[in-house]
Amino acid sequence: MNFFGHEQFSGFRRIDRIGSYPQAPAGGVWLGELSQDSHYYHLKETFQWHRRKGSKVSTTNDWLQIQIGGPDLGKKKKPSNQNRIKSTKYTLITFLPQNLLEQFRRIANFYFLVMTIISLLIDSPVSPMTSLLPLVFVIAVTAAKQGYEDILRFRTDNVVNASPVTIIRDGVEAIIKSQDVAPGDLVVVEKDCDVPCDLVLLRTTDPHGKCFITTANLDGESNLKTLMVPRELPTVDLKDMHKLGMIECETPTTDLYSFNGKIELRGSEGRVLPLSAENVLLRGSRVKNTECVIGCAVYTGMITKLQLNSRLTRNKNSSSETYINRFLIVILVALIVIVTLLYFLKRYNELFVIPKLTYLGDATDSYSVKQFLQDYLSFLILFNYLIPISLYVTIELQRVIGGFFMEWDMELYETETDQQCVVNTSNLNEELGQINILFSDKTGTLTKNEMNFQQCSIAGRKFHFKKTRLEEEETHALLDINKFNADQRIFFQALTICHTVQVAAGSLEEADASSSSTATTKKEPAAVTANKSGPPEMYSISDITEESQNSSQQSELNVSHNIENSVSAHPNGVNSSSDVNPLLVSDDSYSVERRKRPQVVKRSPNFARAANRVHIAPTPSETQIDQTELNGGNGNGNGNSSPSNGAAGLHSPHIRPISLQFQRSTSERDLPQFDEAHNGVALGHRRAHSYGAPNAYLSHPIGSSSTPSTSAIFRSPSTHSRESYAAPTFTRQPTILVRAESQRRKNEIRDFIFTLDYQASSPDEKALVEACANLGLVYTGDDDEILSVRIVPPHLDYKRPFTIGKPKEEKFHRLHVLEFTSDRKRMSVIVRDAEGKKWIYTKGAESYVFPLCANSSAQLVAKTDRHISDFARLGLRTLAIARRMIGEEEYRDFLQELAQANSSLENRKQLSEECYSKIESDLDLLGATAVEDALQDDVADTLVSLQAAGIKIWVLTGDKVETALNIALSCGHIPPDAKKYFIIECKNREDMLQHLNALDREIIFGIGQECALLIDGKSLAVALSEVAKEFRDVAVKCTAVLCCRLSPLQKSEVVALIKSSNENYNTASIGDGANDVSMIQEAHVGIGIMGREGRQAARCADFAFAKFCMLKRLLLVHGHYHSVRLSLLVLYFFYKNIVFMGIMFLFQFHTLFSSSSVYDSLFLTLYNVIYTSLPILFIAITEKPYTEEKLMSTPQLYKKNTDNRQLHWPYFLMWVLFAMYHAVIIFYFAFCMFSFNNVILSVGQTAAFSCFGTLLIWGVVIVVNLKLWLESMYLSYWYIFTLVISILGFMVTTVIYNVINLDYDTDIYWAYNNLLASLPVWLWVLLVSVACLLPDFTIRMLQRGLNIKHFSIFPGKQRKLQMREKFESTYL
Repeated sequence: MNFFGHEQFSGFRRIDRIGSYPQAPAGGVWLGELSQDSHYYHLKETFQWHRRKGSKVSTTNDWLQIQIGGPDLGKKKKPSNQNRIKSTKYTLITFLPQNLLEQFRRIANFYFLVMTIISLLIDSPVSPMTSLLPLVFVIAVTAAKQGYEDILRFRTDNVVNASPVTIIRDGVEAIIKSQDVAPGDLVVVEKDCDVPCDLVLLRTTDPHGKCFITTANLDGESNLKTLMVPRELPTVDLKDMHKLGMIECETPTTDLYSFNGKIELRGSEGRVLPLSAENVLLRGSRVKNTECVIGCAVYTGMITKLQLNSRLTRNKNSSSETYINRFLIVILVALIVIVTLLYFLKRYNELFVIPKLTYLGDATDSYSVKQFLQDYLSFLILFNYLIPISLYVTIELQRVIGGFFMEWDMELYETETDQQCVVNTSNLNEELGQINILFSDKTGTLTKNEMNFQQCSIAGRKFHFKKTRLEEEETHALLDINKFNADQRIFFQALTICHTVQVAAGSLEEADASSSSTATTKKEPAAVTANKSGPPEMYSISDITEESQNSSQQSELNVSHNIENSVSAHPNGVNSSSDVNPLLVSDDSYSVERRKRPQVVKRSPNFARAANRVHIAPTPSETQIDQTELNGGNGNGNGNSSPSNGAAGLHSPHIRPISLQFQRSTSERDLPQFDEAHNGVALGHRRAHSYGAPNAYLSHPIGSSSTPSTSAIFRSPSTHSRESYAAPTFTRQPTILVRAESQRRKNEIRDFIFTLDYQASSPDEKALVEACANLGLVYTGDDDEILSVRIVPPHLDYKRPFTIGKPKEEKFHRLHVLEFTSDRKRMSVIVRDAEGKKWIYTKGAESYVFPLCANSSAQLVAKTDRHISDFARLGLRTLAIARRMIGEEEYRDFLQELAQANSSLENRKQLSEECYSKIESDLDLLGATAVEDALQDDVADTLVSLQAAGIKIWVLTGDKVETALNIALSCGHIPPDAKKYFIIECKNREDMLQHLNALDREIIFGIGQECALLIDGKSLAVALSEVAKEFRDVAVKCTAVLCCRLSPLQKSEVVALIKSSNENYNTASIGDGANDVSMIQEAHVGIGIMGREGRQAARCADFAFAKFCMLKRLLLVHGHYHSVRLSLLVLYFFYKNIVFMGIMFLFQFHTLFSSSSVYDSLFLTLYNVIYTSLPILFIAITEKPYTEEKLMSTPQLYKKNTDNRQLHWPYFLMWVLFAMYHAVIIFYFAFCMFSFNNVILSVGQTAAFSCFGTLLIWGVVIVVNLKLWLESMYLSYWYIFTLVISILGFMVTTVIYNVINLDYDTDIYWAYNNLLASLPVWLWVLLVSVACLLPDFTIRMLQRGLNIKHFSIFPGKQRKLQMREKFESTYL
């Protein structure tokens, strides 16, 4: 888009999210080439004057003043990086100290740091390197991981910060880096590009001053939103835009939907224009359906609303870390006890034993504090390996690799959207197996957020929607638009104009061209074609589905032949036969009138000079243009297009991608041509529509079809079309022909509507507008707030005679849109009709619309309310529709009050809503709509399986109770035989306590019967504020809980309430929209669905995937596996270190407690790093106690690991007992062998002390690795290889070490080689291994053979709770 009127300045650059830094265009310059500096804004402080870089600003009330175009800084140094974003934690300078500080906050790391320092300060019994090297290894690995993640964040930031941005300086285009945009800069953003900072909208290429955006990256909403240039903003040339004036606005806040400010115009204008949220483009939004916009930067860098809302959330920790910390504390206490005991035993020996051993010399008489510290700390250094330092780094590696396994799981991959599972927080992997309560959103999570209009209530009568007709429920009469009475026509007229739906640019022309080309591409019979000299036949939407009786008769004669030879390609890619009626192609004199829009030259009043403003609005009379102009051809009748024709670009096939066609699997499969029509190639652009079937979308490449037979032809239906789980079934017609013709007509209307490409702010609005279009009221868009509605009667009666007529078009001037908000729960439009009358149409939740209706509508309100209740019981979403006429005087008062409210800088929102409420009163109720939201795939199976796994499910939704209840029943959330208890409209503490007491009695006396609680938002507010503890304790006893009419804040409050329970419930929240983010972040585990409401929920969640049904596999399979794996990892680490240090403890009793080490320092250093680390890491990422199929088919297995059962004290104590037993066996078997006869070497010599320590560590390495093998369930060749390689690693390193004569610690020169050559040593290794592992093996076989449960003799906390509940139930 050329803003400047001459080509050399039209090189605008897009703000791409990812891409390299481009070269400056020929017509543009880089910032460095300009003399103009970047600028900045100033913060107003009360009654102070500030001079900063040449700008003097008076400041009051903490408001920002920003000069449009920026202040002139002259030659002063320009500020930079004002729009730079930063998501990294470290810099090159702060990385080392900050990372070390974070790591030494961990108790194990800090402990080993202290031990290393102590070993350097005292005469350590072992080398200080035994503590230092493992500590350095762990710290280095963790620092490398965190540093790498921060580098990735830094690179991502640089891509964004270096993105090219087009700005305008003194009417000249310049391209700068995004990070150099400063407040006041005039920023240009093109279509489909991201906004680089928060901008006040000043210009747009839209002729009506509108800008359309999507904010999926900002707030998660993927629907189209409309922004406006400030009203009455004067038109100035681009070179003078920096002279417009000053923007004054509030300091940035986190509220995405509020903005208060004003523009103080400079010069003679002297006016002040109010600014609101509808005038601001926020960073993170993307411009859609608008070629180009210009805005003034107000908030940049880290103070944009996006960055303020992207604050770091609290770190979530796994519940397993609580048990790990408990174990560490126990081991630490045991360490202190052991050290203290050994110290006192040493002092006892020094005082009473050593003096009697004269060969040791005289005992020392004095004992100093230094000697005390030396002795005590020597024992502390000796036993510091009781704390497993490598535990944390191994857990980190296991979690990261486990996260990769989940992302690589093809069962969690959605092929339709090419979306894999995303793991944002890998340290919560095992928490997936601990969920007790699941909180779920409904819309978009349990349902698809894909709306289909199903029923309606008009003037107290209920109707069912039948695609192109209405069926009255009582009489079953079918009505098309020709048979509508006044009430029905007004009702659908209201739906057609009471919305903010936009028609994509050029889509109407494309739709007309599409319907025209449909006919022109069909081949006529040879005899007819030879006689025709004019343009090909065509028809528009006005002719869709209109057939003549002669056509019917002729088609019936040839039906058997036609069905076999009628398949051809639709111009939009749907397999179908010719759209041309046999009568049309056989009648030379026949021509179909077509309404054609004249070429419209639209120039925005903000950009065009006064002399060049051309705006030709279409009128109903302007309905004819020649065929050559429409098709872009030269009029020779052959359909060839001329590239030189000016109108050719108007209907270019590249204006937008061909949309995908809907699919349906219904009774047209019975048609003979189904198999032929089903051979299309699925390729093309996928549209965001919902139609039930898993393969919801289909498209085909544009191409001409093969020439059909020259005999009479008719169009066969497409093989699939729109349908959902509650859609009406297809009714078979008496003959195949009638059914095929009826389906063909529906397809034609559907294709035209689909080509219009409606863009709506909510899926409900789009469904309603599409339904109106199917009925014949086609909304074709707005032109300078002039709404156009075509009335196209769809003649569905096949016997109805063909009539030729122009479509009627109604126009309404939209004066105001009273936007929908979460507080108002409704939206309204004020329009002026063709007669000059002003009307207000209101659409919203019935609980908010009914109170606004006049008393004269009381009877209709009651009847409609009953119908709405019926709709809700079917699980349909409902809206009430009302209207009334507005008088001129009332309208003038409304305008005056609204202007005053908009000009106020304080309480603007409140004043505006008060103004809206005054005019939204005394309405006449028209009726209500019922829209269906289809269920997600396999949602019922998922919920039933999770409930069988012991997970209680709470659905938190904003829908009404009736709608939510029906969905809950249909999806399996509430069991069909469950007792349902309702708490509705409870307003005080006393009523709430009565409800809770009654519910508690129902649960207690109905032992074994499932109970479901349903509560609305108002009642829940009372419960949360007045009786939170009582509500929590009763609600958690219910099988299912359904909370309706909740706000996002209430959702998070409910989750926080359950987390505060003394039962320590592990919670998970799942949702797909921005309104679910607070709930997701509050829960222990947040799960996001990458759905239609955007990706913010997925980005803020710990785990994210594409479909709700994937939750079953995520919890039952991955959650179970990760819980088992982490439990094994933690328990094994404590076990192997207790075995290792237990032998050291026993050794002290045979050395007069001299604090000597039985191990060489090499063994102390490598034990946790090489000898025992690889097998446990491997099995911790591959262990599978059950197959995936078993876990999916038997959800009850999930209960085995909940509440971290395998990390409870009985399991820990059992591992400790086995460790102590193994340490005793290994030590005393070796001690006995060396005591009774230490002539064990092959050379016939006695073994040295170094052989004793080496033999012990050899036995330890073999036993602890074989113990892990015995405890493992999933044995693979790679796992066995890791076990073997660990033992061989010990042997190889020891062989190398003992052949080198190093006088470093203990002298084990050639000691291990001598052991390897000794047969008794190998027999000892075999004997020790069998003696150690025989009890383990025996217990395991007894458990499997006799089905003995683990630790059934231990009551445990859970068992005590079950016994107490059983006693209370019996007592009551």
